Amino acid sequence: MIKNKSQKATLIGGVIGSLIASSCCIGPIIFAFLGVSSAGLLTKMEEYRPIVSLITILLLALAFYFTYRKKPSLECVEGSFCANPKSDIWNKRILWFSSILIIAFLTFPYWSIYLV
Repeated sequence: MIKNKSQKATLIGGVIGSLIASSCCIGPIIFAFLGVSSAGLLTKMEEYRPIVSLITILLLALAFYFTYRKKPSLECVEGSFCANPKSDIWNKRILWFSSILIIAFLTFPYWSIYLV
């Protein structure tokens, strides 16, 4: 699991940003399936989508930086969590899974037209 606070914050920020960026398109579809009729109000978020998408991509880039950068030897003391090679594997798996979700959410408006 992710123990580095900056790495965790950028990863979570990227996922939340992608959800916000795609809320203009995914929200009305989800609410339509649930039977809520006034969900079209979320389309007003469309004008903020480019800004939030850019912030999401920057946060994702930071998450990759914190995950793949060379860790200083002072940061990883023998026996600590980051000295365990399994922790690094889990961090990378979580990052790549989140990246796939983020890409799916950010590109949803472009491929969702083929779902209908």
